[in-house]
Amino acid sequence: MKALLKIEWIKTWRSWPVFIMSIGMPVGFFLLYSGMEMGPDPESQKAFILSYMLTMTGFSMSSFGFFTFPYMLREDQTEHWLTYIEHSKISIQAYYLSKIFRVLMNFMVAIIVTFCVRAFVRDVKMPLSHWLGSGALLLLSSLVFLSFGLLLVQIKSQQIMAIVGNIVFFGLAIIGGSWMPVTLFPKWVQHISEWTPIYHINQLVVNFAKKGEFSWKSLIFILVYATIATGLALFIKSYRESDHV
Repeated sequence: MKALLKIEWIKTWRSWPVFIMSIGMPVGFFLLYSGMEMGPDPESQKAFILSYMLTMTGFSMSSFGFFTFPYMLREDQTEHWLTYIEHSKISIQAYYLSKIFRVLMNFMVAIIVTFCVRAFVRDVKMPLSHWLGSGALLLLSSLVFLSFGLLLVQIKSQQIMAIVGNIVFFGLAIIGGSWMPVTLFPKWVQHISEWTPIYHINQLVVNFAKKGEFSWKSLIFILVYATIATGLALFIKSYRESDHV
């Protein structure tokens, strides 16, 4: 396991431009929009900046789940590294745990960097418990991003996987309220938004950061989405493996 983690560390350093862009783009969006007057008074403006801080952090994390995670798995398949693991003494569980650990580290760095930018550049202030709780809830919500990434990698064509990943990534971010408040959408779009996982991630984290309230409904939605996506991905994988036997 230690050797696998070392390999993942080396691969992370080799792909540092992608890592920087995955964090830099949401930070850039935040700095751009948070510099605009989006509220009628200072209190409303502060509330908007706080909400946008959290939704952009989730957006940054989703890029790792929708792109970094499935692409690293696909790379191991095409380079036959996964085949080597399957025929070695290393357990396949250890392999996947090392991948998940790598992505979780990406998530944690994204949270820390974006939170620091918001705190020191835009002077976002919250109690320490709300900072820590928001970060923990974002990490918990990352199960959705990992499950969708696992589902995406089941697409055989890498080009189609990239197209589908981009559509789902940007579609969920927009409809889920990562870029703009859902209340600005038409009513029929708002009803669709309320059924998306990104919407409930935003609700879970923003409500806790603002009011210290925990939304069990949103947590259940997130866990259901993660369970369904993971179950579907494992079913497709096992079906293809049994079909080749």
